[in-house]
Amino acid sequence: MSGRDYNGEPGCRSPDELGQSYRHFWDPTAYWQCGGKKEAERDQPAQLRHCPANELFYDRERRCVKWKDWQWTEPQDPPTKPRK
Repeated sequence: MSGRDYNGEPGCRSPDELGQSYRHFWDPTAYWQCGGKKEAERDQPAQLRHCPANELFYDRERRCVKWKDWQWTEPQDPPTKPRK
């Protein structure tokens, strides 16, 4: 995946990623959610989620915040990327 085409989807393979949320690079209202630490939730693809109305995903806090509290930050790649 070239940097320009990559949307920030995590691979959800690293223990650090489990149960975590990651920014969607193109859509500030969306984010990626990795499954939890339970056996059945591991090795599952990230789920695309959306913030409630009038909220944006703020990667510094890894949660949705009111748009007035959101600040743009440079996208950071997650620890792993999906196997394609």
